[in-house]
Amino acid sequence: MTRRSPQDVARTRAFWLANKPTETAAPAYVIEPPSGWVVAGALALALALQTALAPFLAVRGGTVSFVLLVVAWFGVRTGSVRGLAFGLLAGACEDALAGTTGVAWTFATGVAGALAGRLAGTWLSDTKLILVPGAAVLTIVRFALFTVILQGEGRPLTLPVDHVVALAWQALLDAAVALLLLWLRPQLVTRANRR
Repeated sequence: MTRRSPQDVARTRAFWLANKPTETAAPAYVIEPPSGWVVAGALALALALQTALAPFLAVRGGTVSFVLLVVAWFGVRTGSVRGLAFGLLAGACEDALAGTTGVAWTFATGVAGALAGRLAGTWLSDTKLILVPGAAVLTIVRFALFTVILQGEGRPLTLPVDHVVALAWQALLDAAVALLLLWLRPQLVTRANRR
């Protein structure tokens, strides 16, 4: 066993002294939700893009879900409870635009927002390496819940193999758009109030 240098020992002691459970230390990340106007505008823009532009960006049946990306962004920035509430609202808007899905998108998008909110306040919410594949995973989870809810309503999806192929393309497209947005707008992920 090698002996550590005095600088390493001093740094380790300073770290342990600064993080005693009895002392209050500032959290690494402070959750600060975006303003309501920004969130409402982002949801309105996402709904408009999803209904007007996304069908033209379809690849093998998979389309970009701009609403899911906005819900994931809000969930990561605010936490599980607010992500769930916003996801329910955004999903209800999707169901209203779809007209034939009942409440399937409402609950599936709400759960996706809650899952995204689990990353809030952690260092994982600042890394593109987690957020980009996370968008793909949320797409898959959301569609799986959507399918289960539709089957519970008595309307199973036809041609499940085609839906799996479309889901794979949609997950890939959502991850690509998430990477593009994070690359173009890095302030979507970085926090101005780090301590």
